[in-house]
Amino acid sequence: MSDITNPSLKNTVRNHFNALGEDAPTWTELHGLLCALAVGPTEEVDYAAMLEMEVPEEVAVAMEKLRQRLTTQLLAGEAINLPCLLDPYQEDDGQDLASWCAGFMSGVFEDEAAWYQDNEENTVELMLPFVLISGLDEDEELDAIWENTQVVRQMALSIPDLLEEFFLQFHGPDQGDEAE
Repeated sequence: MSDITNPSLKNTVRNHFNALGEDAPTWTELHGLLCALAVGPTEEVDYAAMLEMEVPEEVAVAMEKLRQRLTTQLLAGEAINLPCLLDPYQEDDGQDLASWCAGFMSGVFEDEAAWYQDNEENTVELMLPFVLISGLDEDEELDAIWENTQVVRQMALSIPDLLEEFFLQFHGPDQGDEAE
């Protein structure tokens, strides 16, 4: 069982944002954000600034502990289970894969330059499923890819593996070493 499912921490976060109404991020979006922060180059997080809303200290601490649990899970070689189906075409108002990917991309946008600085070509390739499924980028080439349901479904199924790839890219034993 994933440590991210710690009921106390998860409920602290979920209950706070649920109480804020429909303008607040859903648990699925927040999970995507926390995953991006866990696998990416971001080290310190100001959740209130990132989310552009007040985040009580108790909630920020719970979010940080959940992020650290995701990191620990990846260090242990365990895959991350998403809180939604890996179905890019399912729509479930903030609880679907598109919402999770949008949350993930929010984490990327927090320090986008750091994500691309060391290996831009590889990062662009790994980022494609997240960008495509989130629907945040309106590009005709992405629209053409979206029409190929088989390819998009394969991309969606690869997301847990891509999280591991990003984690290794930024936190792996070879991170920072130049190949000769």
